[in-house]
Amino acid sequence: MNVQLLLRHGNAAFDATPILTDGVEWSASVLGRAGKLRFSVVRDGIVNFTEGDEAILLADGETLFSGWVMTKERSSEQIISVTAYDQMFYLARNRGTYVYQNKTAAELVQMVAADFGLQTGEISDSGWKIPQRIEEGETLMDILLSALEISGKAAGREFFLFDRAGKLTVKERQEMAVQAVLRCDGGTSEYWYKTDISRDTFNTVRLYHAGRKENERLATEAERAGQVEKWGRLQYYRHVPYALNGAQLREMAEGILTEKCRVKKELTLENINGDVMLFAGNSVWVDIPDLAEISLQGMALIESCTHIFRDGEHRTRMDMRIEEG
Repeated sequence: MNVQLLLRHGNAAFDATPILTDGVEWSASVLGRAGKLRFSVVRDGIVNFTEGDEAILLADGETLFSGWVMTKERSSEQIISVTAYDQMFYLARNRGTYVYQNKTAAELVQMVAADFGLQTGEISDSGWKIPQRIEEGETLMDILLSALEISGKAAGREFFLFDRAGKLTVKERQEMAVQAVLRCDGGTSEYWYKTDISRDTFNTVRLYHAGRKENERLATEAERAGQVEKWGRLQYYRHVPYALNGAQLREMAEGILTEKCRVKKELTLENINGDVMLFAGNSVWVDIPDLAEISLQGMALIESCTHIFRDGEHRTRMDMRIEEG
């Protein structure tokens, strides 16, 4: 595989591949985090770049990452360590206020991108219009992820927002399933399995109509009594639009419990035979016998993925979500 690192400074473009000291590490996620490229180069007096310049990673001529240099750290040995981020960085860094109604999440993504001068690529649309919503002083990332979550629950689908080769992209989970199979057959060098109810597990849902604290009103609530007794009360709290009727609110609450009232299972897997076509958001078939209390054989979602290109080798590290079966 031919891996190339390009740096653009003004009208000049430099191939920084020959001066890399320890390869390149590219990380991406569908969990609302910016894609990140890390590398170190020797200061040779020829390749010139500064903060804000574009960094591009290619593999066999295909762009994997396009972003901007954000940090540079130079050592006494004249080694420059660099971190670059993609456009998701700007969604996480900037805040705004948006008041909108009868818009799909896809329309909102396009609107926010246009407002902040961000490039967009393929934007899948649930077709469901959010009746009305007020987002005041929130990060652009939270505004867009909230819209995608609301739309996804209404449509019974899951949507991911990420940057693909320099363009903000929205895709449905089903669109991103691939035919890859990951097995413990020598290609997978290490794995770690974790079960957790401490961070993203809820057995009680309370939805409130938005307003000042003294005026907010409980719209609907639901719980799984057996799991409350087993785990203690783990309450999910959210403000919801006044426009939603009782049936919609009950459906939303039950949908949240269906998704969140479970033991969260996570698998971190290192693959010594990296596959450059595996991205965060892909669902793949995983086959690991005798994994903790189970033998895992089924589809798992890659929530975040790090590709490491070093010394002619390509390794991947994947954090994966295993659905409650």
